Amino acid sequence: MLNARKFSSIQLFTRIAISVSILIFISVPLSFSGEILDDFDDGDTEGWERSPQNEDSKSFWGIEKGNAFVTFDPKGLVWSEAISQFNFTGEGLKVGDPSKWTDYDVEVDLRHKEIANFPGGVRGRVDLETGSHYVVWLYPGSAKMNLFSNPGWDINTGLQNHGEAPYKPEVDKWHTVKLSFSGTTIKVFYDGKMMIEAKDNQYKSGTVALGNQDKIVDYDNVRITGPDIPNFNASAVEPQDKLTITWGQIKSSF
Repeated sequence: MLNARKFSSIQLFTRIAISVSILIFISVPLSFSGEILDDFDDGDTEGWERSPQNEDSKSFWGIEKGNAFVTFDPKGLVWSEAISQFNFTGEGLKVGDPSKWTDYDVEVDLRHKEIANFPGGVRGRVDLETGSHYVVWLYPGSAKMNLFSNPGWDINTGLQNHGEAPYKPEVDKWHTVKLSFSGTTIKVFYDGKMMIEAKDNQYKSGTVALGNQDKIVDYDNVRITGPDIPNFNASAVEPQDKLTITWGQIKSSF
C-alpha cells in the first residue's frame, strides 16, 4: 500500500508540474527571429533596385558573368555621376514590406579592389521614398570607418557623424560589415568585432541598401535578421533538373 501511495503522489506531482508548465508557456509571449539571405548564387538580383540618385547613370550595379556576387563599378565616371545605391525592395519576393522593418541586423561581406577613398558601405533603415538612412561608410585610404545618418539619398548632403573607428583595409579579401539596430541603439561590427556604438532616434524603420561613390566594390552574402524579418532564402530556387535529382536521392534513401 505504501508503494501505491508513493506512486500516486508522484503521478499527482507530475500532472501538476505539466499543468503549470503549460500555463507558463501560454502566458509568456513568444518572440521569433527570422532571416533573409541573398548570396546571389542564383545569378540574379531579384528584389534589389537602384536608387533614384543617378538612376540612369552608366555606372554598373549587378552580377557580372561568371560571378556569384554583386559588383559596383563606376565605369570611370566622376563621383557625382557614379554615386548611387542598391536598395533591397523585396519586389517579386515574399518578404512583406521592408519599409516597416525596425529592429534588425544587416550583415554583408564586401571586398575592396583598391586602397582608396571612397568605396561606400552598408545602409540600414532606408526610407525608399526619401532616401533617409543610417550607413557605415568605409575610408580605406584613411584606414577608418564612420557611422553616419543622412536625410536623403546623397551621402554628401545633410550628413551627421555618430562615430568613427580605425580598421585595416585590404585588397581582394572578403570582410564582413554588420549594422545592428535595437531601438535607438546602433552598432557597427567589422569581422565580428564591435567598432562603433551610438544612440540616435531620427530614423526608426526601413530597408537595407549597398551604397557606393566611385570605387569598385564587390558584395556578397547579405543577411538580414530580426523579429520583423521573415525566413527567406533569395537564392534557394534551383533548376528543375536538380530538383528531380535531389528528390530521387531522397526517395532512394528510404
